[in-house]
Amino acid sequence: MGSAEAAELAKLAETTYRDVNIAFANELARFADGAGLDVARVIEAANSQPYSHIHSPGVAVGGHCIPVYPHFLLVGDPASRLPRVAREVNDAMPAYAVGMLADRLGSLEGLMILILGVAYRGGVKETAFSGAAALRDELHARGARPVASDPMYSAAELESAGYEPWSAGDAVDGAILQADHEEYRSLDVAQLGGATIVVDGRGVLDAQALARAGVTVLRIGRPSGG
Repeated sequence: MGSAEAAELAKLAETTYRDVNIAFANELARFADGAGLDVARVIEAANSQPYSHIHSPGVAVGGHCIPVYPHFLLVGDPASRLPRVAREVNDAMPAYAVGMLADRLGSLEGLMILILGVAYRGGVKETAFSGAAALRDELHARGARPVASDPMYSAAELESAGYEPWSAGDAVDGAILQADHEEYRSLDVAQLGGATIVVDGRGVLDAQALARAGVTVLRIGRPSGG
């Protein structure tokens, strides 16, 4: 193997490692949900050890690299199992988040659900492989009406990207935060269209402040919502 090929494999290894790591964090989070544990505390304790570097769980893995490069590795090594399973785990997280909402609201048939953030990650105006698309599709599959809002995108841009823009005056039945934009750290009840249940897919909302306003915040791997 030449230096160019080794460099290419190193890039695939780095991005695939992150995908596998995030998938493990997501598996821990889903177990923690069932066990009533706070996965953030679990990961913090594990990472106090020098060789543990577990990433954070979340609603989706997006962007041009992490969701894509593992497939290149699998083309070169079809027998590889971990990258394939990690992709399956991470690809399932948007549906898991929708399921969390449905567990509280019941059937989503006919409900308007707000997707907060269509960018694949906070502060970046890019929708490549954004989890918002999978959220939209899963909500449609459950009979809901998904609408979207993002501080980085105009209504016309949201429509062009395949989303129904949310009009701030419209009441919604629930919401799922997909992108960790800085603006969402101070998001208040007035920006939720009357929703009383929000799935915080990135762990950035001020859950205590929203709780005082009557909004329940659900977080992946953190049953208490704290």
